[in-house]
Amino acid sequence: MLKQRLAIPAALCYSLVLLTLSLVNLGDITHDAPKNSDKIFHFLAYCLLLLVWYLGAFWGLNWPKRKALMSAALFSVAFGFLIEILQGTLTETRQFDMLDVLANTSGIILTLLVLVFKQKTNHKKI
Repeated sequence: MLKQRLAIPAALCYSLVLLTLSLVNLGDITHDAPKNSDKIFHFLAYCLLLLVWYLGAFWGLNWPKRKALMSAALFSVAFGFLIEILQGTLTETRQFDMLDVLANTSGIILTLLVLVFKQKTNHKKI
């Protein structure tokens, strides 16, 4: 099935785009933005990161839902923390920001809760 074949490549591509955007100098794009407004982007980006890796593990690797969800959540938290460390060590225009880590983790937790709640409320059609 197409979604099974594309799930892992889609998750890898999204992760690569997120990594790239997190490490390059965005220059004037964020210059006039209100203070800490980037936290909304972090929150939403990591909601999506968890979702694409959950679907990648569930559809692409045929993992059970719980294993796919927990693995995707752990990967997403580790990925976000690693990016923050890289920003603090590899770039001159970015720095480690604990508020970014908090925004990333908040997005992951919200998506995790939504997916768990969705699983618990799924009913079989009669």
